[in-house]
Amino acid sequence: MDLDLQESLAKSIIKGTGLKLKVAYLSPDSDIGLVPVQGSHVVEADYSGNQLWQYNYAITIKTKSAREAKEKLFSISNSLNSLDGLTSNNDSFRYSNLEVSSAPSELLEDATGTVMYELDIAVFVYIKR
Repeated sequence: MDLDLQESLAKSIIKGTGLKLKVAYLSPDSDIGLVPVQGSHVVEADYSGNQLWQYNYAITIKTKSAREAKEKLFSISNSLNSLDGLTSNNDSFRYSNLEVSSAPSELLEDATGTVMYELDIAVFVYIKR
């Protein structure tokens, strides 16, 4: 289920922005990565086994330009804020909503001037246990 959701989210970002993105933490062949982060949890559950889950993700970017990083992440943020839904490829989840949890923020800058930025998002989906 997790990978299905992550791949659906990645496809939606690529479609909405035209940016190259990989389901990986700053993979060598991509400057933008989508990775799960800690804190995902069940928000609510009922007795029939339906659960509302919050899955947390970070979109990371590594570049020489802080301006470029912010522009790309704000583009992704705007696309996600207008997202109508995500579709499961194997019916493992039913989309509820998505929240952009933060504005793009700088994680680090190394001695060569390369910067890493991150955008945090939370995706809410229903699953059946």
